[in-house]
Amino acid sequence: MNENIPTLKQETLAFMRNMPIMSAAINGTPPVSTILLFAIDDDFTMYFAALSNSYKAKALEKDSGFSFSIWEHDKMYIQASGNAQLLQDPEEIDATIDKLATAALGIENFWPPVLQIKGQDYQVYRLDLNWIRIRSLSDKTLVEKTSKFVEVPLK
Repeated sequence: MNENIPTLKQETLAFMRNMPIMSAAINGTPPVSTILLFAIDDDFTMYFAALSNSYKAKALEKDSGFSFSIWEHDKMYIQASGNAQLLQDPEEIDATIDKLATAALGIENFWPPVLQIKGQDYQVYRLDLNWIRIRSLSDKTLVEKTSKFVEVPLK
């Protein structure tokens, strides 16, 4: 994994775009664990959608705090945290749904319920990251004296 900052950012974005499914924890009361399809912009702004009456949406109403992991065997493991904001602008929502549909195109065996939501039964969110760190999974070391995670600068 290259620690040159522009290259590190590009490698991270490329991996995330190739693997646009995250395992997420939403801080609501009670906390919610879920798997989400996402889209990501070049500035690490992320987007996802949820049914309006889902556990996810209800939890996000109470607390916008959000953490997630993305990984692929023998490649990369990502941990990140941020805050989700409900989108209100219809044009931004439509553009985001298009981004999510595009993100889903390359996923083999994709289970697409979010893309089958009809009418206004869904909510679309922007996820603003507070931090993101990555770790190569090509190394098979299980016990380490120092962390092998690398912080990816967001600015």
